[in-house]
Amino acid sequence: MSDETGRGGDVFDPTDLTHWVESARRGLRRDVVELCSRLDAGELFVPLAKQVEGAQVGERVEIDDDLTITPHMLVDEDGNLFCAMFTRPDILEPLAEELGWGTDEGALEYCSLPARVGLDIAHQVVDDERVLALVINAGHETELLLHRHEIGSIAQGRALPLVGYVRDIPLQDFEKTLIAETDEPPPADFVQKVEACLDELGTVASYEVLSTFNADRDLEPHLTLSLKPKSRDIDFEGLTRRLMDAVADVVPPPGYLDIVFDHTPEPTRS
Repeated sequence: MSDETGRGGDVFDPTDLTHWVESARRGLRRDVVELCSRLDAGELFVPLAKQVEGAQVGERVEIDDDLTITPHMLVDEDGNLFCAMFTRPDILEPLAEELGWGTDEGALEYCSLPARVGLDIAHQVVDDERVLALVINAGHETELLLHRHEIGSIAQGRALPLVGYVRDIPLQDFEKTLIAETDEPPPADFVQKVEACLDELGTVASYEVLSTFNADRDLEPHLTLSLKPKSRDIDFEGLTRRLMDAVADVVPPPGYLDIVFDHTPEPTRS
């Protein structure tokens, strides 16, 4: 148990997971592997809404089935709850002050937990219904949001890509991506919306629906739309946005789509 005092310094601290949490925000499996490898030495800090019965500030308490903690939760504008944990007290403190968090009727107290234990607790608390996710370092530049299946996998040392983050990272040349024809025809409503949008735009000569899997980015194969434009002089960003809007509600599982361009235009025939 600790009271609200900061901890810092430039000396390497194996309990401080901040760097690896920040790296995991890229969402790539290889970055999550690094976070998993640090869990056994790392700590997570939990802001307490109520004091832990029988524990004193600064006292190390053995974790057992009878230990009960009542943490503060984050609440969004719709009333949904989020579990909150932090990698350092100095990251916790500004948010706690902003939100007016205290412990019982007094100043805020927090407890530090072995990181793996903290994730196990978060996995029990997050139910995907009322408590939607775990937020590590909420309000900080290193903030990382984890859904229940991600929490459980990381707690067990099984790295997985964090799909919600990795979509924003451009594909690197060295990454290995498997591209193949789909095993089954894409859904008819998906094809209809793609073709209607392309017909309306009139800037694409042909398209192909492929299946793509990148082990560092994907949990399972997903659809990729390969487009051959009529010329190089088109608004690629605008075209991508129009297509994404057109098919947003009909993309099959896992629910996301890549769009790539074959920049070699088809020859003009006369």
